[in-house]
Amino acid sequence: MSLTESIHDKITTPIVKIPDSSLKTGIYDLTKEELGQRIELREGVSLRYITPPDRKRWLLDRILFGSDLTFLYGYFRQIIIARQNVLKGKFFDPRWIELSGGILELIEGCQGKFQIENLENVVSPKGPVVFAGNHMSVLETFVFSYFLVPHRRLTYVVKESLIKGYFGPIMRSRDPIAVGRDNPREDLVKVLEEGTNLLKKGISIVVFPQSTRTRTFNPAEFNSIAVKLASRAGVPVVPFAIKTDFWENGKIWKDLGSLYRDRKIHMKFGPQIDTKDSKKAQQTLLNYVLTNLKEWNVEILSEQK
Repeated sequence: MSLTESIHDKITTPIVKIPDSSLKTGIYDLTKEELGQRIELREGVSLRYITPPDRKRWLLDRILFGSDLTFLYGYFRQIIIARQNVLKGKFFDPRWIELSGGILELIEGCQGKFQIENLENVVSPKGPVVFAGNHMSVLETFVFSYFLVPHRRLTYVVKESLIKGYFGPIMRSRDPIAVGRDNPREDLVKVLEEGTNLLKKGISIVVFPQSTRTRTFNPAEFNSIAVKLASRAGVPVVPFAIKTDFWENGKIWKDLGSLYRDRKIHMKFGPQIDTKDSKKAQQTLLNYVLTNLKEWNVEILSEQK
């Protein structure tokens, strides 16, 4: 079942109501369950999710002395079940949310600590948008869906290798825009053409405008493909910045590296950017990413001396 054929309103979880008490502080801290539900915004209230300080580590992870074995078991179990769902034609949006939430739960059970901020900027856009920001690991690809999909149909721009092999059916079911990354010009044309069609159907798109996933950030490699797509389709860009090196890229298999449990996971979303002036929009997007990465002490390569 492809994304464009799926029924988004199959999502039947309750709508989260923001309590009056949040008007005093201006912040509402979502529970993990609320994070994966539709949310009714209140003016002047910012939404965030922070892993509770008393979140208990999984017993199996303690027994296995903090190795990656618990994580690997949980990860492959989630993927195998999801693949079976896809092959049976049962991988609708609610199941995608469940898979993504399961990965988030797995990460927290292995000592991952999330801080996800300004989620009101995810909820507030009325139509489709292009989400754009830096790309550090496979973690964001899995976890984003948990709190983006409840509010809008969604897909990704991905590398072609992700739609092939054993895991391919899961990604293909989301109707992604697959690019080879060998010919930037061909990739741009494909993203603009396929992306515009998807956006016109009301499907939002997550774009990582970098050549590869990396712990560091080089502004020179942060291209304008997301802004060009949004400008062509007449939709805004919602910027994000992430620090997800808790789950490192692998040396042999890049999609499956080791866990670094002392690294906090940061995700932050900015106000939507108008893309009528694409040059200005690109600079605003880049500045948003840089500002937050510097705050989280991510290495900015172009500023090395």
